[in-house]
Amino acid sequence: MTGTEKIWVIQGGGLAAWAAALLLARHLPSDHSVLIEDAVPSALGEEPEVAIADPDGLLVQLSEGADLLAQGHGGFFLGSLLRSWRDGRDIAVVEQEPLPGIDGVALADVVLRAARQSPAAPDYAALLAPLQFQARVMAAGRYAHPSPDRQSPRSLLRPKLMLDARVLAARLRDTALRAGVREGVSDAREITPFMTLDTRANSAFRGDGDWTARLGYDRRLTVRYAGGDHTPRVDMANLVEGLASRSPRPGGGFASLAYDAGRTTADLAKTGLKAWLGDVDIAAVSDSALPPGLDMKPWTGRQLAFGPAAVRFGDPLGLDSAALERQLTQLVASLPGASEQISACAEAYNEAVVRDIAHRADRLHLILLYGSQGQRLAPAGDDLAPRIAQFTSRNAGVGLDGDPYDAQHWIMLMASLGLMPRRYDIQADRLDIKAAMASLGRMVMAFDQTLAALPAHSRFIERLREGG
Repeated sequence: MTGTEKIWVIQGGGLAAWAAALLLARHLPSDHSVLIEDAVPSALGEEPEVAIADPDGLLVQLSEGADLLAQGHGGFFLGSLLRSWRDGRDIAVVEQEPLPGIDGVALADVVLRAARQSPAAPDYAALLAPLQFQARVMAAGRYAHPSPDRQSPRSLLRPKLMLDARVLAARLRDTALRAGVREGVSDAREITPFMTLDTRANSAFRGDGDWTARLGYDRRLTVRYAGGDHTPRVDMANLVEGLASRSPRPGGGFASLAYDAGRTTADLAKTGLKAWLGDVDIAAVSDSALPPGLDMKPWTGRQLAFGPAAVRFGDPLGLDSAALERQLTQLVASLPGASEQISACAEAYNEAVVRDIAHRADRLHLILLYGSQGQRLAPAGDDLAPRIAQFTSRNAGVGLDGDPYDAQHWIMLMASLGLMPRRYDIQADRLDIKAAMASLGRMVMAFDQTLAALPAHSRFIERLREGG
């Protein structure tokens, strides 16, 4: 250690800590070093958690963990299927590539014109449903790698990777130590850190620390079960008791129910979740409070709250892990090379990460607003309300400044929730609507044929486990 060495001290020993440590070790200048302070590796025999990462994203790149699938610690999925939400219709929230337009007009606007043209036509969501190729693939339990051929419907697929968080953290730890990260140094208290990263979940929130009212629930029931014949993909359901999530594993799986203690008792939550799971043997049950929180300024001075120390949703939609991936991406873009850059980097990091987290929370809250019972758990948030107004307003776009989610994604989601835009595109009126609908029909046929030829998700995972 030299007198000019700048030391980054990371507090914590979980997925966020080791992901940040490895990322910093690879991207910091040569006069910087990384120290994990008093890290205790998680035991792999404990109840696993699910981490979700884009297969082309930082977490998987850092872990070099493609073989985790072959070991049975991961699986592919395309999004979340929300069952029985609006009039018995499934809603799919899917990471997607934009669908190709027709003569420069977005498909959503072509379908909107068709829906307005014939009062006897099915509603807007029903017309869009056959075109939601990604959602249909997910709902059918199919999987395929995306195709580089832009003419192939498979080019629209953007599957994600579901990994066991403890397995991934262990792999990150091994790789980080090989990259020069140090841990458990006895004189850590005598070090003056250049920067301190706190990744511990029990850290105090310095900002608006309670999103419970906004998100609509305050407790989560979690069960580990054995048996059952569930397709190997993340599945969601809006039960009367709350929002349920199921992550099947070989021989069993894990499930959770986020619920509002003011409307649902713990016993009702257990009964509802077990009924949804069907004929399974419950091996372990836990019921805990959910304290959603957000640190509005995670980077202040020479301190950075990262991962669960900066944001905690406590929900079954995987937003914590998705936010972590986004935080890692922003951290790379905001790494200071010298001390005078910290203020500017901190401001840019705080703005980007908080905006993204707020958008993810709004997406969840939008879904909760339109529950199967028609209940409104809370009014729309300050950011969500103008989004809905923009969507339904005349001649206005969907995205706000800096919105990382494309307009088409919002159109698909809101249409499934029963919201129809009142926007108007003059180019849509200039289309030959018969020719346009014929093009849509050919596109649906291509989607149907491709979907029928895709392998089952379970078969694909089995081949990976067998080393094929």
